[in-house]
Amino acid sequence: MKAAVLVTDANTVADDWQPLKLMVENCCEGYVVMCPEGVTNPAGWPVLELERTDSVSALKAALSWGQDEPVLLVATDITTPSAELARYLDYVRAGYDAVVPLVDTDNPQPLFGLYAPTCMGEINAQLLSGEFDIAALLLRLTVRFVDVEEVTKFGDPAQLLSQGG
Repeated sequence: MKAAVLVTDANTVADDWQPLKLMVENCCEGYVVMCPEGVTNPAGWPVLELERTDSVSALKAALSWGQDEPVLLVATDITTPSAELARYLDYVRAGYDAVVPLVDTDNPQPLFGLYAPTCMGEINAQLLSGEFDIAALLLRLTVRFVDVEEVTKFGDPAQLLSQGG
């Protein structure tokens, strides 16, 4: 699995990149920071500049970069990313387009989700329809939602999957 760390704008840049760095180095074969031009990134991190920063366009860019490998899409403002949870998403991904953890019973966190290359057709169809919301994309995919009880094995879901800015 590879990781694509998504920076949508200067307001979502992590204050401390160390948790993200540790997470991707401990569970991923490669990683890239995806961001709009002009956003500051940590020195030494590979960068993929995004033309569009909506989550669906970013996911398309991440999967293209991933070259037929599953990609963990993770927002840079996920405050306490878990390598163990990321590995678990990869472990349960067989047969699914996406594996997305639930923060609570009704709320998925698609910006800490694992996406397979099989998503590309639905991503393209959604972008052509003018829909740029990743939550809407999940309705088009075969998704394995990792329930709260499963996520709790790795820590408090609200803490692991929260976006702090």
